[in-house]
Amino acid sequence: MTLAAKVASDLPHHLSGSLEGVAHELDLLQTHVLRMQDVCGVRALGGDMDSAVIRELQGLDLLSQRLGGLSGFVRAVIAGLPFDPAMTVEDGLAAVTLQDMAHRLGAHAVGREAPAEVDESGDFDLF
Repeated sequence: MTLAAKVASDLPHHLSGSLEGVAHELDLLQTHVLRMQDVCGVRALGGDMDSAVIRELQGLDLLSQRLGGLSGFVRAVIAGLPFDPAMTVEDGLAAVTLQDMAHRLGAHAVGREAPAEVDESGDFDLF
């Protein structure tokens, strides 16, 4: 089997790649929250907002900042690793219920670039 034909589960995974995948996901979430914040902020242009709405908008801002902080933390951990041990991430990927996220995490784990865009549709989930 050529390297091009191998899938993520056939290749060695490294801790730094797996952690970079987590940081990438946090970045994608932060971008999504910022877009939501922009959409919600448009309402403010149309008139008065009550204090509950303002608090929720501030909550979106805080969520965005926290996601950015977590992403930075994970990347700082990667930079501080004295070595990059090989590891198995299949069990962790199996626990991820969103397949597009699992594919991106798997790509990062083997050192491939993952798509920058979020699949907005998500997986079908009955709730």
